[in-house]
Amino acid sequence: MSETVVELLRVPIVRGRQYLCELSMRIRHIEPGDDLAVSVLLDGYFQGSGMFHMVQQLRLDQDMALECVACKGDDLFGYLAFSKLKSPDNWWNLAIVAVSSAWRQKDADAYMIRKSLEFAREHGAQAVVVVGDPAFYTPLGFAPIAGENIILPFGRERTQIAYLEDTAPQELRRVVYPDAVGQAAKAS
Repeated sequence: MSETVVELLRVPIVRGRQYLCELSMRIRHIEPGDDLAVSVLLDGYFQGSGMFHMVQQLRLDQDMALECVACKGDDLFGYLAFSKLKSPDNWWNLAIVAVSSAWRQKDADAYMIRKSLEFAREHGAQAVVVVGDPAFYTPLGFAPIAGENIILPFGRERTQIAYLEDTAPQELRRVVYPDAVGQAAKAS
């Protein structure tokens, strides 16, 4: 990606009605010099090198749709990757979200996902599919995928979708992930 999108967020962090602090971070597209920091973050977050290998394979297979990092100053503390689904067309998968523990406590992962969904819309994604805890993803705009006869390789219970356009496809039959995502899931 040639252009660098930078979004400086200053977000008040509130628990209940109590103001805790203001979160200030920069979200931008990944740059070539970020790989070492991303590798260290992913290896620590996922306790092994499998996720960074998946990132490398998605890039090699040209299945990576968008990669963003979150920084404060020179400190890279968050990484997010969207892969292109094989089917349906123009649908993406939120393949990886990783935020260092100190920033996770400040809900940086949620803010990063919200902003990156805007980036995904701007880059032509019609919908984003995620596999994860519905209690975390539902407040971020994700919902269960409707339809009883849809083939979902990672199961219905944890697969959710955020539609980025006003209309959903009429007949969704199956969701097909890139090979690298399937290989990483089998290895974990």
